[in-house]
Amino acid sequence: METPSTNQADQKNRNSKALLYTIIGILLALNAGLFYMWQKGGNEKESVEKKLEITSNNLKEKTVALEEAEFLLEKFRRDSAALVNNNKELNTELLSKKNEIAALVTKLRNNKNASDAEISELKLKIGELSAQLDRLQKENEELKEVNNQLNKEKEAVQEENKQLTAEKKKYKNIAQRLQAGNIRVEALKKRWITGKEATTSKAKEVEAFRTSFTLAENNVAEPGDKVIYVKVTGPEGVTLTNPGNEGGTFEFENKESKYTYKFSVAYDQESKSVPATKWRPARDLKKGKYTIELYCDGFKIGSETLDLK
Repeated sequence: METPSTNQADQKNRNSKALLYTIIGILLALNAGLFYMWQKGGNEKESVEKKLEITSNNLKEKTVALEEAEFLLEKFRRDSAALVNNNKELNTELLSKKNEIAALVTKLRNNKNASDAEISELKLKIGELSAQLDRLQKENEELKEVNNQLNKEKEAVQEENKQLTAEKKKYKNIAQRLQAGNIRVEALKKRWITGKEATTSKAKEVEAFRTSFTLAENNVAEPGDKVIYVKVTGPEGVTLTNPGNEGGTFEFENKESKYTYKFSVAYDQESKSVPATKWRPARDLKKGKYTIELYCDGFKIGSETLDLK
């Protein structure tokens, strides 16, 4: 038979177990709640991180798209100006796309939270305008090449015309060239008794050279006063001149050439006998061959030689 003390012990033992089970249940419930809260917090953290990542990517795409759009608008300004300079009208569709991009850029600059659709729209229009600008640049290069080729052809034609003009002028000048005929050169001396002039072949007796000739008929030559340059060259190959302003230089075959004396004669395209002219050397002459050459309008029109002993 159980005693009252035994029953009390059993009851106490049962109460202890019940309390233990209650505590364990409470702890399990707390752990379950904490696990739930931890899991929920982790999910929320992951969701926030994903949102932040999406926002960051969105902002990055927006920044890149805006920079590309502004670069493209600047390129449009530069290339379209070049196109206008080449006298070609801008396509209305091109202008429309440029204005649409400019409006989108302004909108996105003012809107910090741009949507994916707005950014995608900007990227699409950027691609379309970029493709058109590439074609525009290619057309500009082709047009520039055509212009360069035309300029080269123009320069070639101008050079050819210049050469033809020069040749025409050359042939015209040749056709207008005067010709001297019947050239007669005499060495003169004075007779002491009569004082009259006579011809001589001795160098030490020469006081003057007398030259006469005729100008042949030329219907192409310009009529008017013609300057005749007389060039007297001595045995040493040097052009003879007297001190002072009597001699000088004239142009012959693109060079400066010395002359002994000059005079003018009226020419009317008809055959004309030119009155004789005289030149008196200031120094005694040496023995040898003397050459007398006649020049007019840059051409040599005749010559004669004289041997003096």
